[in-house]
Amino acid sequence: MDASISGLLDKLVDESDNEKQSAGEIIARFENRGFGPLLLIPSLIALLPTGAIPGVPSICGITLFLICIQVAIGRNAPWLPNKITKQEIDQKKLENAVERAKPYVKKTEKLLKPRITALSNTPGKNIVAGYCALASLCMIPLEVIPFAVALPALGLTLTAIGMTNRDGAFISLGMILQLGTLYLVLKVSGLI
Repeated sequence: MDASISGLLDKLVDESDNEKQSAGEIIARFENRGFGPLLLIPSLIALLPTGAIPGVPSICGITLFLICIQVAIGRNAPWLPNKITKQEIDQKKLENAVERAKPYVKKTEKLLKPRITALSNTPGKNIVAGYCALASLCMIPLEVIPFAVALPALGLTLTAIGMTNRDGAFISLGMILQLGTLYLVLKVSGLI
């Protein structure tokens, strides 16, 4: 089984002959791969051009929140409401987004290696998941500002890549970007 990020992306688009894929189908495909891929897929969908489709960042944010909160409390398999699992994504748009991302993913994969693994093991993983849950909720109000969702989506994507590859440096970088997301939400809301 290919554990690389590019392999996960191939699996995301290669296993469907339909014109659309439901979020439930996508998540079920990666359930047995751990927290990293389950976090990676929705965050990538929000980060790539598919994230510009109205409603997609909010759906991704809610999905990420539900997955993260369940990991934070120690659940092994995620549960998501039918309203989310039945949401569909156009297969052609997903394929185009994956093709655009692949060159960047392949470059990033060269930098990955297991390090600072305490962040990808329990209890560190549970703390990281709780932190990611907060950042994923920030995607919802940021959807109304053009390109603002890119910051939390990038932070969550880097964290997910780190989790998938047990690379604490990437997890830490993702968490720093997620902290920037909180600042952006507070600034946009006028609280600072």
